[in-house]
Amino acid sequence: LGEQLLQTEIAVHDQLLGHMFGYHILQVSVQEKSLFESSPIQNKMSLGLESKDQSAFIAKPTELPFEDDAADVVLVHHMLDFIESPQETLRELSRVVLPMGYLIVTGFNPFSLWGVRKALQLRTKTPPWNGKFIRPGRLMDWMNLLNFKIDRAQFCTYSLPYAALQGDKPDYSQGLSRKANLPFGAAYVIVARKHLGAMTPI
Repeated sequence: LGEQLLQTEIAVHDQLLGHMFGYHILQVSVQEKSLFESSPIQNKMSLGLESKDQSAFIAKPTELPFEDDAADVVLVHHMLDFIESPQETLRELSRVVLPMGYLIVTGFNPFSLWGVRKALQLRTKTPPWNGKFIRPGRLMDWMNLLNFKIDRAQFCTYSLPYAALQGDKPDYSQGLSRKANLPFGAAYVIVARKHLGAMTPI
């Protein structure tokens, strides 16, 4: 079930990243498979959270080992769903994004069939049902406070959250997700661009 969702999310990122350019792209994810293979940006970096991760950088998401304005595109893949301090983490991630750069956040949508299953499994410790499932509207409000303007919100995966009922191919590549961007897909991908206030000459 998780692998099929991941393939769908990769299809969404493939469509988005082909139009974003720059020098550096950073992925911060709860899993190690890269989502930026389709990006034309040459310098691709991934951040690991544990020493066993096969990443060039290992750090806490609230203490990133990068200077301000270090990346043209930052991908945040389900990190905020499983972190104790999502707002603090988002603030630290926004610090790394260049002005006019992109912050792309993927998360689980509580207003979906997957959200219903999570509500029915409150005591489970199995991912993703033990995650927080942040409302997309709430996340957009946080991003706006950090000087990001929302470019788009793409929803995907409308099937039931059970592996036996999934199709053979990612639904985004040929199904409902591409034709109708309905706001009750299991996952959302929010694209935002960093804007800074204009300086007033003295």
